[in-house]
Amino acid sequence: MKARKGLAAFTLIVVAAAGGLVFAWNAGLFGAGAAAAAAEDAAIHEEAALRAEHLAFTQAYLAHEVREVRVGNGETLATLISRAGATPADASAATSSIGAVYDPRRLRPGQSISLFFSRRSGEAQLTGVAFRSEPGASVTANRTTGGFTAREVLMPVTFEIARIAAPVETSLYASALQHGATDREIAALADAFSYDVDFQRDVRPGDEFELVFERFYDDEGNTVRTGELLFVGLETRRGRRDFYQFLAPGDTRPDWYDADGKSARKFLMRTPINGARLSSGFGMRRHPILGYSRMHRGTDFAAPTGTAILAAGEGTVVRASYYGAYGNYVRIRHSNGYETAYAHMSRFARGMRAGMRVRQGQTIGYVGTTGRSTGPHLHYEVLRRGQQINPVNLRVANGRNLTARALELFQIERARIDTLRQVRASESPAQQASLRGGGSSDGAAP
Repeated sequence: MKARKGLAAFTLIVVAAAGGLVFAWNAGLFGAGAAAAAAEDAAIHEEAALRAEHLAFTQAYLAHEVREVRVGNGETLATLISRAGATPADASAATSSIGAVYDPRRLRPGQSISLFFSRRSGEAQLTGVAFRSEPGASVTANRTTGGFTAREVLMPVTFEIARIAAPVETSLYASALQHGATDREIAALADAFSYDVDFQRDVRPGDEFELVFERFYDDEGNTVRTGELLFVGLETRRGRRDFYQFLAPGDTRPDWYDADGKSARKFLMRTPINGARLSSGFGMRRHPILGYSRMHRGTDFAAPTGTAILAAGEGTVVRASYYGAYGNYVRIRHSNGYETAYAHMSRFARGMRAGMRVRQGQTIGYVGTTGRSTGPHLHYEVLRRGQQINPVNLRVANGRNLTARALELFQIERARIDTLRQVRASESPAQQASLRGGGSSDGAAP
């Protein structure tokens, strides 16, 4: 009897203990086991969330389509958008919105246009248009309630000191453009060497040129704009010439100096026009209109109508008018008994008149074929005490040469530029000869 009572009591104790254990487990009194269960639960929920997110993303991605289309010859933007699959109404609306921020007529054949479509409503519907409007900028048009909204976005740009060192191939101009320079750098190079280099006769294929300048480029490596041109070098059969840009104390604009601080500028320029071809030199020749031989007392430069003509030196305009066989004609008086004359202009620069002071390199008129002329060209004369002389043989004093403190400051700047040249020259040949991604020839400027 006592044994039965003891067994019953033990059974009750075991049942009570088991119940307590269950209660404690459910109450979270055994922490390690509860954490493991909770973690397993969370993992299950996380996996389910990821599956849902992936599905939603995939569905959204598959609902959108990007089409890259290139502009065809004579094709308008609206026609291109329609050709890519947009409805005429959407093409018209997108083009109209873009026209508010960018002229679509500036698009060129071969230019790439990105078009975005959505298929959520069955057929593909145009939702956006995007293209590079110019280096460093892009135009986007996005569908909004009631139509499209366009804007031009400026892209982030990166600054560098660029160096181009390469041989002349067909021409200096074409070679410099091919390796990443812009019209701005080429004009500056022509300005630095215009006093003693005839670019048509002195520069030949195989000659070497070097440019060091500030450049800003976009994420595709395209030149957005350029800054200061720091150094120009040119090696021809006449030898090597290097010039550094430097703003001397007291001057208002920088100028070009050789390694010894001597000015690149001469009293008068040999060729007061950029990019022209020497068509007739100083001396006897058979006149193309009169038909007999006579003395040609000037130098002729053939160039397209409208090419800028520059004042060969500082001075005062003594005549700016039509002048018989010379056509539209400008004559400038310089110091020391020298004068220069410019004939056959299509028109004069604004404000050009007798008595006006001009600076060296200032535009005074534009190439034409007025007067006794067979085609557009500049007839250029240099006169000394009223007598025409051959400008090729002109030997006059240089411009300002640096001395004292100005020379010391120049030497510091020259050392800095030479260090930049050496750093850039130490890079790979591909980087040294040609800029990353090529350049732009539109003359972009800050």
